[in-house]
Formats: sequence, structure tokens, C-alpha cells
Amino acid sequence: MEGTEHKTFSRTGKALVFLPLLALAAGIFWHITRHAPEDPSSREPSAGLPARQPVSAQPAETAEQERTRYLSALNIQGKPEFKSQVTGALKLIWMADRDTFLFIKRYIFIIRNEDKTEFYLDADQPVAALSDAQAYRSMPWCAGIIAHQAYHSYAKFTAKKKKGFTPPPPGTQKNIRVDANPMIFEVNTRASVLETESKASAFQLKILAETGASGAEKSRVKNRGMRDFTTGHDGAYSLNP
Repeated sequence: MEGTEHKTFSRTGKALVFLPLLALAAGIFWHITRHAPEDPSSREPSAGLPARQPVSAQPAETAEQERTRYLSALNIQGKPEFKSQVTGALKLIWMADRDTFLFIKRYIFIIRNEDKTEFYLDADQPVAALSDAQAYRSMPWCAGIIAHQAYHSYAKFTAKKKKGFTPPPPGTQKNIRVDANPMIFEVNTRASVLETESKASAFQLKILAETGASGAEKSRVKNRGMRDFTTGHDGAYSLNP
């Protein structure tokens, strides 16, 4: 009997010895579970607020994709080799100065291969017409010719804007009177025509310098005579009576 009581007491003593350890372990487990980070997916939406939907990662547009998108917005009309030449010229402008490229895109909607080089409006769409002689002289020269016509378009629409007119986006109609001679602007005095041509040539020279034109090409524009329109218009316009 005494042996049985001694064994019972011994077991009870051992249980009491491990009781603090068990209590400590329980406390640690409670602390860990209470302070563990909550899985966001297990939360319920707050009252009145929609549950946040997972955002799918969208790849950022690369510079090449952006350039392709802008180039495709321009309507280049002509033979395949003409389209290739003009596209290459526009790429030179893009790489040299993106702001200048966007300026050209804003004021020229169509680049068309024709018998002579000029700027005009076709169904209210600003057109840069390029002859073979101007387009194929060199790629930087082609870029400068496009810039030259873009400045004429800018001058045209700036004059119209003073009367509340803005250039229509491609594919829309907005009827305005078109001058028979695209060199004639709102004020068609000799001085204004010469001033506009001088500014268009200065813009052209800037593009020539930025796109790697030869010294001869740059000198031709820089040193042109005041009444020499051949560097931008194939000599189609003259101020002589």
C-alpha cells in the first residue's frame, strides 16, 4: 500500500515539474499566432467597399513600339521605295529630337509622292508633297524637306487659329477655304512670304544638322538666296512678276 502511494506521489511530482514548461510553451504559441502576419486573401471586404481585384502586370511600351505607333499614324503615299525613304527620314528625326517629330506629326497628316514639292490641304488634311528629286537626294535631306513643309503647315494653321480654327484630326471633315497657291498665307505680301520661307528654311537647316546631313546640303540651305525657293519647293514658286 505504501509502495502504491509512493508511486502516485512520484508521478504527481513529475507532472508538477513539467506544468510550468507546458504553460510557457502554450504562451509562446499564443504569442506567435496572435502576431503572425495576416494573409490578405483571407480578409473579407470592408463594408461598402468592393474587394480589390488582382492587377495583371501590363508590360510597358518600349521606345521602339512607341516609335512604330507614331509612324503608323502618318499616311505615307507613294511607291514602296518612297515609303521606305520617308520612313527612314522620319526615324532619323525621331532619334534626333522626339519633340520635333511630334511637332511634324501634329501638322502633317499625309506625306505624298508627287511631281513637285510643296505643302497644301487635301480635304482639310495637311499634305507634304515630295518629288523624287527632293525625297531621294539623301535621307537627311528628305527629313529636312518634310520639316520644311511642316513649318508651312504650322504657319497656315496658326493664322487660321487666330480666327478660331484648329487643324482637324485625321479622318474628320472641317471645311475651310484653301488658297490656290499654298505659299500664300493670311497676309500674302512679299515680305510675309519671304519671312515664312526664311523660317521654314531655318527649321529645315536645324533638322539637317541633327540628322547628319552633309556639309554641302547644309550650306545649300544656309546660303540660299532670299528669293530661292528651290531648297523647299522644287522652284515651283517665284516672287518675280
